[in-house]
Amino acid sequence: MTILHDASGAGTTIASPAALAHWNDMIEQVLAHAAAAPTSLAAALDADPEFALGHAAKGLMLLTLARRELVADAAAELAIAERLAALNPVTPRERYYIEALSFWLARRPDLAAERLDAAMALDPCDVLAAKLVHAIRFMMGDLTGLLASARSHVAAYGTTSLHSGYLLGCLAFATEENGDHALAERLGRHALELSPRDAWGRHCVAHVMEMTGRASEGARWLADGRASWSHCNNFAFHLSWHEALFHLELGHHGAALDLYDHDVRARKTDDYRDIANAASLLQRLEFAGVEVGHRWHELADLAASRIEDRTLVFADLHYALALAGAGREAEAGALSLGLQRDSRLGHDARLARVVGAPVTDAIRAFRSRRYGEAARLLMGVRGTLAQVGGSHAQRDIFEQMLIESAIRSGDTALTERLLGQRLASRHGHNHFAASRLANLAHASRRPAGRVAAALVALAPSAALH
Repeated sequence: MTILHDASGAGTTIASPAALAHWNDMIEQVLAHAAAAPTSLAAALDADPEFALGHAAKGLMLLTLARRELVADAAAELAIAERLAALNPVTPRERYYIEALSFWLARRPDLAAERLDAAMALDPCDVLAAKLVHAIRFMMGDLTGLLASARSHVAAYGTTSLHSGYLLGCLAFATEENGDHALAERLGRHALELSPRDAWGRHCVAHVMEMTGRASEGARWLADGRASWSHCNNFAFHLSWHEALFHLELGHHGAALDLYDHDVRARKTDDYRDIANAASLLQRLEFAGVEVGHRWHELADLAASRIEDRTLVFADLHYALALAGAGREAEAGALSLGLQRDSRLGHDARLARVVGAPVTDAIRAFRSRRYGEAARLLMGVRGTLAQVGGSHAQRDIFEQMLIESAIRSGDTALTERLLGQRLASRHGHNHFAASRLANLAHASRRPAGRVAAALVALAPSAALH
C-alpha cells in the first residue's frame, strides 16, 4: 500500500491521491465541525475500501455520538480495520488509532486518548488525532488532561501550519475550562484569525464572555459571527444555545425562547447534545419565570427512548431533566435505578453510580418540591460533577438548580454562600445571582448592594463550579 502525506503532512497508508483528497477534506471538516465530514469520510472509504485508518477513525467518531446502537457499528469498524492492517501493514501511527478504538470499546476512553496522544507524538502533523483526543477528554471531564494534551499538540505542530488555528482553538477551550479566561480569549481570537472556520475557537470566546459576565458582548459576538459557522453540523445548535443564554442573562426572555424554537430545536433530533442544549435551556427559562408550555413533552418522548443507552452520564442527566420536566416520574425513576445499578466496569459506569444517580435523584426531588433533599444531593456531588464531562457552562444548570433548591428550602446560609461564590467567579456580574440577591436582600430588609459586597468579599476568589 502506498504511503501518501495528507494536507497537514502526516504519512498515511492510502491507495490513491483521489482517496487522499477526500480524506483531506474530512480532516478539515472534522476540525471545523462541518456538516460535510461524514460525506467526505464515506467518499474516502469508497475510493479506498481497504483504508484501515479510515475505518478506525470512523469507529472512533461513532463512539463520540454516545448512542448504544452505534457501539456495534464501531466494533464492526474495528474488526475491519484490524483485518486490513493484518493484510497490509500500516504505520505505527495508524496502529495507534486501531488500538484507541479497541480501548474505547472496552470502556477505557482514558487509554484511547493516550493512544491518540501517542499517535501525534509519533507524527506531530496528525491534527485529526489531536482533535479526537480533545473530544474524548472533554467527554470524560478530564480537564487536566484536556489542557496537557492541547498544549503538547500545539507545541508539536506549531502555529504557522495549515491547521494551526484549529489546534489553537482546542488549546483556547482547554485553557478556559481550566480557569485562565484572559489567555483563553487571546488564544481563541488568534485561532479565528488563522482559521476563520474554527467554530470551536469562536465557541471558546463565547465561553469566556459567559464566565466573565459580558452578556451583551457575547450576544453580539455570536450574532455577528453567524456567517463563520454556517457550515457547521449540529454544533450550530449549540452556538445558538450559547446565544440564548446571553439573552436570558440580559432578561431578553422572548429572544431566548425564539432562539430555542427556531435554532436550538430547529431539527427535532435525538442526538444527546441537542437534547442537552434544549433541556438545560428550558430549565433555565423556567428558573427565570418563563412558561415553556408543551416543549418539555417533545424532549421527554425522545429521552424516554434513550434511558437504556447507558453510554454517557452527561447525556443521562439531560434525559432526566427532560423526563422530569414533562412530569414523567416513572421513566425518570427507571433511569435513576439504571444508574444506581450499573454493574459494568469502566469510567462511565463508576460515574453512573457515584454522580449520575444522585444528580438524577436531585432532579426528581426538585420537581417533587422536595427542595431540601435536592440541595443535599447536589451539594454531595458538587465537587465531582465535572467528571461527567461537558463544560462549566453546560454543567451550570445543576449549579442553578442547587441555588434554587437552597432558596426554596429556606436555607439562607447556603444560599448566601452559593450566591457569593457565583458572583466572585463571574467578576461580580451575573443576573441569575443578582436577581436572587435582590430578593434575599428584600426578605432580610438589607440593601442589596451591601449584601452583594459582603457576599463577594466572603467568597473565595477562585471559587468555580
